Amino acid sequence: MSTASSLDRDSGGKEQVSALVRGLQLLECFRSSQRFLSMQDLVDRTGLPKATVSRLLHTLVAQGYLEHSSVQERYYLGTGLLCLGFSALGSMGLRQIARPFMRELAEQCSASVGIAARDRHTMVYVENCASAANQNFRLSTGSRVPLATSALGRAYFCGLGEQAREDLLISLADRQSVDCRSDRQSLEEGLKYYERTGFCISVGDWQSDVNAVGIPYRSPDGTAVLAFNICGPAYQLPEGQLSEVWGPRLVNLVRNVDAAMRPI
Repeated sequence: MSTASSLDRDSGGKEQVSALVRGLQLLECFRSSQRFLSMQDLVDRTGLPKATVSRLLHTLVAQGYLEHSSVQERYYLGTGLLCLGFSALGSMGLRQIARPFMRELAEQCSASVGIAARDRHTMVYVENCASAANQNFRLSTGSRVPLATSALGRAYFCGLGEQAREDLLISLADRQSVDCRSDRQSLEEGLKYYERTGFCISVGDWQSDVNAVGIPYRSPDGTAVLAFNICGPAYQLPEGQLSEVWGPRLVNLVRNVDAAMRPI
């Protein structure tokens, strides 16, 4: 199945502007692990006709959202997108308020403490604080983890209302992926665990040597559902400590952050 058809289903059908959707598809092909992409790379990744990709590239370069390297003969993200990204992050006062709490907890657990937002079927870090003792394990702002198998994704799912959770499960099924049934089961089991404990865990589910605990967070104005986590090597965060120590401490962190976010 092409990226185009997947995005069409996730984006709202007849109400969407197809040219805009296709332009966004091109931008989403770029990842931090691969800065430069050729036109053929973009054709292959989007499934769009080469002529369409060519017109979109010309427009995005003209508007400053992409740039073209004459040396590499490839395209890369432009400063226009950087400005948009920094504006989005700057508008999230939560990051500034949460950072001191996150740093303190990261040092206590010798792991990393992060905040992430959903982007379709992944969670994207918008803030991350790593322990000085664990510099080899670092997830930076912009890093992505899967929604269904990560503590962040399960926590996000738990923070949604009932209808929003069902809509998300439907969107997973619409992907027609062989993993959609296991993804649904993973999220539903995460919800049951959250209802018992107040947090979600992932024990080797995302990566076999990585464990994590997550908590949902809804902004005071109700405009966003995010997720906090503690994440690190399995030997540093064994399952027993996740449930008995770090889960409750993360719950306390989120409560403190939420109190600091609300006007007196």
